[in-house]
Amino acid sequence: MTGRTVYRYQSFSDAMLYGAYGVLCFLVVQCLHRTAQVKTLALTFSAYGFALALFALVQSMSSNGKVYWISTPRFGGWIYGPYVNHNHYAGLMEMLAPIPLVFSLTRFARGPRRTVAAVAGAVMASTIFLSGSRGGMAAFAVQMAVLSAVLIRRRKSRRTALALGVFLVIVVGLLAWLGGGELTQRMASIHTEARRELSGGMRMGINRDGLKMFAHKPLLGWGLGVFPDVYPQFRSFYSNFFVNEAHDDYLQLLVEMGALGFATMLWFLLTLYRNAIKKLGNWPEDTNGAVALAAVLGVTGILVHSFVDFNLQIPANAALFYVLCLVAAMEPRFGLSRRKPVRRSEAVPAASG
Repeated sequence: MTGRTVYRYQSFSDAMLYGAYGVLCFLVVQCLHRTAQVKTLALTFSAYGFALALFALVQSMSSNGKVYWISTPRFGGWIYGPYVNHNHYAGLMEMLAPIPLVFSLTRFARGPRRTVAAVAGAVMASTIFLSGSRGGMAAFAVQMAVLSAVLIRRRKSRRTALALGVFLVIVVGLLAWLGGGELTQRMASIHTEARRELSGGMRMGINRDGLKMFAHKPLLGWGLGVFPDVYPQFRSFYSNFFVNEAHDDYLQLLVEMGALGFATMLWFLLTLYRNAIKKLGNWPEDTNGAVALAAVLGVTGILVHSFVDFNLQIPANAALFYVLCLVAAMEPRFGLSRRKPVRRSEAVPAASG
């Protein structure tokens, strides 16, 4: 790399991974030009998310402590769906659930398609809570608050607001049916767990140690991807666990890439939201606005969750995150009428005098 990293191999490996994210985003830009293409992508994401949510429900009700009922995690974990860590499953659903939800609220969804989309989104959203991820629950609550603010701003969307209310009723019904007392206890523990962390929990200890790491190299950081290699010399508490990530994506970026890298991230997010908000004016009627809203909701959810977890260190989740960022910020190109150029041979000849 530039000679600034403390572990050249790890930084190079992570740089290659980010290069792969860049190539994926480039391919998305090249492939998404028509309305039919973005609708196909939205349908694919929705179908995949719904199928994965159904699988997660079946597995949770018949779990034997193994992934796919076959593989036992080497270092343990809280399995949900195909993920060893239930928080990362919740992170994936935070990005996927808004897609069918927003579609069900637009003019493009009529009759049975609206119902199917709403049910699919509700099932996906309910598994965020059923997974037991407190960060996921908080992120989804913020997503619904943002969506409600967008609806209130329109003022004329009573039917859309009613549809959102029905969606939330379906979610609550599924949670009451499948979650039971265990889910209630998990949600009630959010406040208690937050107080415990603030008073000296493991994550708060990692955060304090991470700030000490940042203070040693505040401008350029220690190097991309080197947090688990450098952290042991700053750890202030005893633990049998290997701390592989900071459990806070923002802190990890600050430690690894320094203030310059963190400032770049802020510029990236500012550009993303500025470009996306410009397209939200008539989102129920406009494909570009609907796509931007669904992508922004997904991005917002994972950004909120990133304060207490490390979803963006998981390649599958990070890849989807960057694709949503791109889709949210890209120029309007869907549903636009294209005027065919007039050839010279087809031009009307001038009248002869």
